[in-house]
Amino acid sequence: MGRMESFHTVFREHKFVNILDNPGSADLSAYVDFPSIKHSAEEASENVTVHGPMTQSQFLGSLGINFRVDALLQNCDDEQAESLRTGYWRLVGDGEAPFWEEPDEQTPIGMGERYLTLAIVNRNQGTPAPFQ
Repeated sequence: MGRMESFHTVFREHKFVNILDNPGSADLSAYVDFPSIKHSAEEASENVTVHGPMTQSQFLGSLGINFRVDALLQNCDDEQAESLRTGYWRLVGDGEAPFWEEPDEQTPIGMGERYLTLAIVNRNQGTPAPFQ
């Protein structure tokens, strides 16, 4: 296997923090060399296929997150709807304000374009649903 490098970032409340600052209370992120992982997996075995990477937004979209959110919004109060929209935007957004509000400090930073998904599967099992 070739040498793979990653860079780690730690976030709390949408700001960079030291990795040792109050451990367990922040999100750890890593910059992954997806092309190297894909190449290594394909070289390691003829029995695997690699799908992706695709953005988290594309991945969750292909799994039907938009339909699920629409269904949930039909049966909730205003407070639940706001929480649902905020959570949805955080998962699929791209760092810009969602279409229903103006940008401000309370707008969550979207992870939809920042995070990627890759699937390594047995060739005989076909293509995973999100990658079809």
